[in-house]
Amino acid sequence: MSHALFAYGTLQAAELMQALVGRVPPRLAASLPDYACYALRGYAYPGLRRQPGASTSGVLYTDLGTQELSVLDAYEDDFYRRCPVTVIAAGEARRAEVYVISEEHYDLFDGRPWDYEHFRARALNEFLRIRAVRTEL
Repeated sequence: MSHALFAYGTLQAAELMQALVGRVPPRLAASLPDYACYALRGYAYPGLRRQPGASTSGVLYTDLGTQELSVLDAYEDDFYRRCPVTVIAAGEARRAEVYVISEEHYDLFDGRPWDYEHFRARALNEFLRIRAVRTEL
């Protein structure tokens, strides 16, 4: 079975996706209406929550296998849950799944927008290094 996943945070990085699932699945620029992406207190990665009128940019990965999705589930922290959404990609609405912060963990949001380019410049290499160490264990 093939899955689609909207990535708005660290998983936008093709290098990280390659490190996690062993390839970079087909991807498209996409946006998710009515959701907002915020920095999380104490973490280098963001969280997503429903917020009418907001929109979050990211990428839509298509053609993910069930095993690959299981790897991504294991990568995400326990305060995320994967849920179905409709994203806009290539001018059309498409069904996908996305990792959002569970309501009981909304206290993690610090209210600042999360910046992907800042993450790439400051933390991506550390994420890749940690992933390489875990793979070697």
